[in-house]
Amino acid sequence: PLIGSLCEQRGLFQRALEHYTELKDLKRVIVHANQMQPDFLLEWFGSLDTEWAVQLLKEMLKDMRQNLQICVQIATKYSEFLTPATLIQMFEEYKSMEGLYYYLGAIINFSQDENVHYKYIVACTKVGMMKNDFKELERMTRESQYYPPIKVKDYLKSETKLADPRPLINVCDKHDMVEELTQYLYSKSMVKFIEVYVQKVNPNRT
Repeated sequence: PLIGSLCEQRGLFQRALEHYTELKDLKRVIVHANQMQPDFLLEWFGSLDTEWAVQLLKEMLKDMRQNLQICVQIATKYSEFLTPATLIQMFEEYKSMEGLYYYLGAIINFSQDENVHYKYIVACTKVGMMKNDFKELERMTRESQYYPPIKVKDYLKSETKLADPRPLINVCDKHDMVEELTQYLYSKSMVKFIEVYVQKVNPNRT
């Protein structure tokens, strides 16, 4: 601890992490993560137990602008060890939809967990609205075999700012909810999308 304290006082935060053994000391130093080498942090987090790793990630997320990228990299690398459920909860607790989007985007192809797929669709929707880009949401609703269809359908219908109904069309077409889809599109005066669906998406269904 003495060496750690001396390193911390001199701004040698990476060295301080290597010498400290108490969580309260590590928490105090980890907020300077942006002054450490990303490769060092990625390896160092592998030496921690689950509870400490999550606590320290949360400490880093308090300065999201500086630390979000490395937090996502650590979450991705140790996803199995820390568990997706814990990491999803962590990003949600800090209202980091971008963190959730990039983390889940990195693991989605290796997961068959329906909650992971659902949360990624939610993140794609939220980030898509921020960037006005729904290509990933459209792809996920079309390609994923693992999301819970009724839950996703209800979520997309409730998201009133989502002007493009193609993700909803994908879900309803794929899971035999066409009648509900057409009623919804009519109620929202989206008749042109019904025509597109009839002519292009699945003419055999009509």
